Amino acid sequence: MYKMRKVDKQKILYQSNKRIFTSFDLALLWDIKNRNTLLKTIQRYIEREILYRIYKGLYSTIPLKDLDQYEVACAIGGPFSYISAESILAKEGIIFQDIKKVTLFGKKQKEITIGGTTYLCRYLNDKYLLNRAGIEDTPGYSVANVERALADIRHINPKYYIDNNLSIDNKKLNYLREEVGYYVRSK
Repeated sequence: MYKMRKVDKQKILYQSNKRIFTSFDLALLWDIKNRNTLLKTIQRYIEREILYRIYKGLYSTIPLKDLDQYEVACAIGGPFSYISAESILAKEGIIFQDIKKVTLFGKKQKEITIGGTTYLCRYLNDKYLLNRAGIEDTPGYSVANVERALADIRHINPKYYIDNNLSIDNKKLNYLREEVGYYVRSK
């Protein structure tokens, strides 16, 4: 049986279209089935600065300081996670609060601080999370548009206060809420 050489693993890593990997991603990428072998390989790659540890089980090919916060957030949030809620609403001037956390939606609720940045991942049911209406998928991360971010935040907190109502297209918002399944119009 052919055994993958060290150079091959590094080459495969850099040829990947990703910059952030979970331990599971690396095991699949390098075809390593033995957990100890995988952990030892990762440890050696960290020592040689081929990989950088972001968080337990999460690694990058570039240092944390050079990574986009949104990319790190979506890696923490897992598959189908996306930046939304306060992060988008503050960026777009819908709310005026100074948001200290990168907020996103994913399969698990968690709050993690990495490199001085706090990431808040809120749980969202799969039927909503997998619906990509109003979400732009880019290489490395996904981000909600204003209407989706507002629909998301109002789904988890219907009385959420909005500072700038003039920037909201209510027709688009209601259409998107209906499309995602947050809101069902009565007939």
